[in-house]
Amino acid sequence: MDNAYGQHSRQSPREPSSGYGPVVGVDADDAAALLAEALESLITVWGRAQEAFGTTVSPTQLRALTIISRTPGVSLHGLAQEMGTVSSVASRLCDRMDSAGLMRRELDSDNRRKVTLALTSEGEALMTAIRERRARDLVTALSAMSATDRAALVTGILAFRQATGHAQTDNGGAHRASGSPQSPTSRRLA
Repeated sequence: MDNAYGQHSRQSPREPSSGYGPVVGVDADDAAALLAEALESLITVWGRAQEAFGTTVSPTQLRALTIISRTPGVSLHGLAQEMGTVSSVASRLCDRMDSAGLMRRELDSDNRRKVTLALTSEGEALMTAIRERRARDLVTALSAMSATDRAALVTGILAFRQATGHAQTDNGGAHRASGSPQSPTSRRLA
């Protein structure tokens, strides 16, 4: 046994590996601890993109911009629900982003009482730049892994997504008919 999780090291004869062989017999608590550590690393990589632009957008504002970007026509109430807050808090958050020129409120053409949110061109440009930087940083990190380890990571991520009810689709619901994931360049990263 080579590590605290009872894994044996195994090197592939064809390509370098991380030294971890197939993981068997890991209980949910140990897996959760490893996932938490990995997520901390991912959060660091994710955060670098925002820092690279020297933006004064807070993490909460960036989260709101991400929701608005991926959910065209989202209402103020919908944003609040997605963020796990109340509409008055989301409204104040939108006031700050509106003042910064990153998003705007619009009246719904079908329901004049409903306010929808949309990114401005400046907001779209910021989100595009952050997504591109994140993608580059992720490719750099993933390139340091062997192809075998990347394949194992993708298999694990897809299984985790399915277990949490977030299976990949063409439109956000069930797996694609082929069962294969979309290429990273065909998805928006945020």
